[in-house]
Amino acid sequence: MNPAGPRLASLWHRTETRLVLFGAAGVGAAYTGFLGVNVATAETIVKRGGYYVMLTAFALFLHALWRVWRTRQPSPEPLTRRQTILAALVIGVFSVLAVTGEEFRSKILYDEFVLQSTAFNMHFFRDVATMVRGYDIQGTFLSTDNYLDKRPYFYPFIVSLAHDLTGYRSLNAHLVNAVLMPVSLSLVFALGRQLARWAGGILAVLLLGSLPLLLQNATGSGMELLNVVMILTVILLASEYLRAPNEDRLAALLLGAVLLAQARYESALYVAPAALVAGLGWLRARRVILPWQAILVPWLLVTVALQNKVLSNSPMLWELTEQASTRFSFGYIPGNLEGAAKFLFNTSQEMANSLLLSVAGPVALGWALWRLLRSRPGLLTSNPTTVAFGCFGLAMLANTFLVFCYYWSSFADPMASRFSLPLHLVMAFGIVLMAAEFDRRWPATRWLVVLAALFACGVTTGRVAEHHYSHLGIDEIEWERRFVEERPAGRRLIITNRSTLPWLIEKTPSILIDRARLVSDRVQYQLRDTTFTEIFVLQSLPPTSAMGDHQLLPAERLPGFHLELLAERRFGTKLARISRLVAIDDSVLPPPKSAGHAAHPSLK
Repeated sequence: MNPAGPRLASLWHRTETRLVLFGAAGVGAAYTGFLGVNVATAETIVKRGGYYVMLTAFALFLHALWRVWRTRQPSPEPLTRRQTILAALVIGVFSVLAVTGEEFRSKILYDEFVLQSTAFNMHFFRDVATMVRGYDIQGTFLSTDNYLDKRPYFYPFIVSLAHDLTGYRSLNAHLVNAVLMPVSLSLVFALGRQLARWAGGILAVLLLGSLPLLLQNATGSGMELLNVVMILTVILLASEYLRAPNEDRLAALLLGAVLLAQARYESALYVAPAALVAGLGWLRARRVILPWQAILVPWLLVTVALQNKVLSNSPMLWELTEQASTRFSFGYIPGNLEGAAKFLFNTSQEMANSLLLSVAGPVALGWALWRLLRSRPGLLTSNPTTVAFGCFGLAMLANTFLVFCYYWSSFADPMASRFSLPLHLVMAFGIVLMAAEFDRRWPATRWLVVLAALFACGVTTGRVAEHHYSHLGIDEIEWERRFVEERPAGRRLIITNRSTLPWLIEKTPSILIDRARLVSDRVQYQLRDTTFTEIFVLQSLPPTSAMGDHQLLPAERLPGFHLELLAERRFGTKLARISRLVAIDDSVLPPPKSAGHAAHPSLK
């Protein structure tokens, strides 16, 4: 028998060995992510390898969860049958209300189409990339001219898995969020119960389940709901780890933090509280706990650093407004604070806020921070869930502060109000903790608080049922898509005045109007060759006078293109127009290329 094998195994299990390997992995990953790779190489690595890094992290996370679940301990206060039924009923009611309250549609203009496009490429080609163009080539739709987008890609990865399991359809992005809604509320109940027993879980569900801002994400295709699910999951894993520190629980916590870091831009902040909780667990256990998965964690985070490097060096991806010269600045804080106040304390149907959370939340946060400062010496012996929530709650507040430093973060903007979800989470659980403290001092107040929340939810739920997310740009896109869907089946080309993504994710070829002017000869070839059953042109006509006159902008005109008007509809002050291309004059075609270089009929 070779004695080297047992010696190597013994060496691997030694804490000192793993610490050295973890340190080396941290240094190597930091150098690779921030210094050792140029921007072009970073983009290639994330585009070609990011999917497999995510797949590895996700698979390891599921394995770690299974090991934690397998060794779980019975709850000291198991739920009764009546409590379980009531909790399931409350979660089910809010979930059904969320999914049926609005139709499945995008809520954030273009943002969600980009995520769906990335999921398309991750499903078909395993590339983390967003398509610019797409063509049907002999029955196979191929995306071309792909680029690495700025958005984290954990949500597109999950959507791509849904495509893998059920077949590609853009509806899957919405169905993923419809499933995540009851999952998120179940996690809300679990965390609330650990903080303040069964009544605390019900109170937490009432507070967040009646928040229109949270519920409207259940029918969208954005990444916010997955971010909420991962924040709650990691807090619960941190609580389990602190309750009984061991390698399996720490592995699940760290891998969950890796996935959370790629759920939203700011969510990389939560790696810090995860590391803090890991250290507190060492102190509680009075030993260093380092699972082998921890050695991989720095490398699994490299793609986050590389993607941020690409973003930092690609100003076009920043999408700055004319009034903004940089993405982050303390100068944006006053305006964003004003927008936050307008959103949080709005009493009309205009905002998707919850007055109960907005009024009671700041009071509860102040009380919770005061209690946290007073209980610092007892962190090692305090309730594990309270400690875990305290660590991640501070990170959620830091998340909110970072958002306030961003140029486009006014919560009063319907497309930016979603950035307030972490703040709403910490406020809701702050209220739960404060209610639990009142219950210890005056037992009757627990039910008074729950009844007050029920009353507030009755009022807010009515607002949820009536509140429908609306954005004129998305309304226009949805109208155009419905019009095309109602036409007889056939192959179509869409020439559009805005992003081509809403059509490309449906496997419908699309080009921009300015592109159509440049390749008018190729469009004419496609028209005469009957490659497409129909070629549609989408245009907008802004108002030119108070008398209701409208006129095409020069950028949307197509001289020499003969169009047949099919439909027209007003959105706000402008008219949206759908036309069919009938013919193109030869006089507007580009000059023919030299012999041997005839124009290819494709639209590239």
